[in-house]
Amino acid sequence: MRSLFWLLLPYVGGHAIQNSTAFFLDSHSGQDAAQQKVYSIADLHGDYGQFKTILQRLGLASFEGDDIHWTGGNSILVSTGDTVDRGENSRPIYVAFQMLAQQAPKHGGEVINILGNHELMNLQGDLRYVPPEEMESEGDYGGQDARANEFGPTGIIGRDLRTRYVGAAIRAGTVFVHAGLDPSILSPYGSGPKALDDLNAKVKYLIDAKVDNHVLFAEDGPFWNRLLASGPEKRACEKVDLTLRLLGVDRMVVGHTPQRTGVNVRCEGPVGPRLILADTFISAAYGMSGGRASAIEYIGNSVTAIYFPEDGEDVERLPLSDSTDV
Repeated sequence: MRSLFWLLLPYVGGHAIQNSTAFFLDSHSGQDAAQQKVYSIADLHGDYGQFKTILQRLGLASFEGDDIHWTGGNSILVSTGDTVDRGENSRPIYVAFQMLAQQAPKHGGEVINILGNHELMNLQGDLRYVPPEEMESEGDYGGQDARANEFGPTGIIGRDLRTRYVGAAIRAGTVFVHAGLDPSILSPYGSGPKALDDLNAKVKYLIDAKVDNHVLFAEDGPFWNRLLASGPEKRACEKVDLTLRLLGVDRMVVGHTPQRTGVNVRCEGPVGPRLILADTFISAAYGMSGGRASAIEYIGNSVTAIYFPEDGEDVERLPLSDSTDV
């Protein structure tokens, strides 16, 4: 798997990565969302096998050894963060995301990666959830020092995290964020998509300046918030509604708070649930009975949870909204 590094050298050192700051600030697209399928996947936590299964069965990518190709046409893929920790194969997932992010625009598609709290922890030097295998010389990173270098400012992973990754993004009438976006956190940046652009710029500045003690990185911030996912329904939904109104979108999709029964929803609205909880214990590293490989598909106002059985049976599709308006 380590040979994937060499496939990325032209990308990391070339034009695409140099222009990635503008991509970091762009939280919305000028394209008509109704003309594109959007897919999101939640916390992968180092399970490269599940990552490949999901992307292959969605028709978004092909994998032949180190040869990885975007096959999703003009589709949009959003990862809501936490690629790293717990499982031991985070590196090839990060590398694959970089390759696919470079390829997808050539076909009218897009790959968006959102920072999770575990990405932040690794950038901040908090390695408590890193599996021992990732620190060994035989692991994907080639040892503890090599791993530290790759997560550093000029490393193949660290540079991508600091430039292309965002704190939150809007696509298909949906705000995607790792843990949850509280209106009190968002409102200082204003309203509409520009507010998200400014919030993302602030996140990037704080990471570059190595400022760890900030409200954006605190327990109510977008990387750690659990109130929206698991707090009292009335209070949580009032906050979700305020955030959605500030941004002018229909729903919020989060990972971070694992769900034992598959994708769950809260806060019903006029076009379906306003909050979708998408972390389904995808990674086998959890050892969690009932964990499921999953993704969510968005076509206009039609939102569908998709599950991928381990036995290779047909995918299971469960509508999350009643609307068929595409």
